[in-house]
Amino acid sequence: MNEFRLARPEDRADLEALSALPVPGRWIDLSYRRSFEQCREQVLLGRTGTGKMAALALRSLPLLWRNGSPQRLGYLGGLRVDPKFQGRNLLAEGFALLRRVHEADPVEEYLATIVEGNQLARRLLVERARPSWPRFFPSGVLCTLALETRDDPFQPGAPPAWQCRREYFPWEAVEEPGERRWWLEHEGVAGCLRDLSRTRQTRVAGYRGALRWLRPLLNVWQKALNRPQLPSPGGLLKGGYAGFLCSDGIRPRAFEQWLQRMLGMARFQGMDWLYLGLSESDPYLEVARRFRHRLYRSQVFRVRYQGQPAPLNEGTPYLELAWL
Repeated sequence: MNEFRLARPEDRADLEALSALPVPGRWIDLSYRRSFEQCREQVLLGRTGTGKMAALALRSLPLLWRNGSPQRLGYLGGLRVDPKFQGRNLLAEGFALLRRVHEADPVEEYLATIVEGNQLARRLLVERARPSWPRFFPSGVLCTLALETRDDPFQPGAPPAWQCRREYFPWEAVEEPGERRWWLEHEGVAGCLRDLSRTRQTRVAGYRGALRWLRPLLNVWQKALNRPQLPSPGGLLKGGYAGFLCSDGIRPRAFEQWLQRMLGMARFQGMDWLYLGLSESDPYLEVARRFRHRLYRSQVFRVRYQGQPAPLNEGTPYLELAWL
């Protein structure tokens, strides 16, 4: 019989091993490694009858701005399933655990994402969900830009004195264990660079196709252009998150200058990449895409249990990228 429950300290090694399993890609297989020593989220896990770690997911309950006041809502993310155990009714058992945890400490709704192209997840979670599972309501598209850092002048500062009250914006900018953070504000655009590399790392598990032997030649060209190089298998992709981004959305020039300085700050801290999340409808997305980047799209969902009314169409919620 499988075991589904909240994680305990003795589960840490198995959780970290599962989180580090390679995720296949077209050209590069990546390993998203995470430390669970001081994890602020609730960690839901599943073990097989033999005790093998089979699945994990994360549930966090931050205070977010909703309708002019702070409200406790949820984030669902960090799902990992060992490929050896897929298709063994893990999803149903995992949702049963989530329901027990939710009923013990309920919130009105959760935010979640599904990466574009993951038709299996969309079919299982959205189109063919069982009646007892929460309902996933589409709520826009999140565009994640992996921006190449660059050498540009910058001047970090203190956290802004004003409070951003954008819908779904975090009420508190709580630091995670081991996090390093640098704030930057420019003409009404504010946010910070979040370095979470002490607890979360993205490593190259391997290369596919011609990239396996073209990588050294490509790196010579990248080095000549002062652009990020592809590390050898097992190597670290050095990046940080643009977090707690707040503006009124009508300052494209100020945002461009702010982002340029953020990229310089990230390069100064030894990072090759800056990860920025903007909704597809964000007026600053067009500006951000002028910089060299890789683009990844995800469908955003507002998740509610049966008995809750369907949410109103309010546009894409703000998402703190590092929490997904």
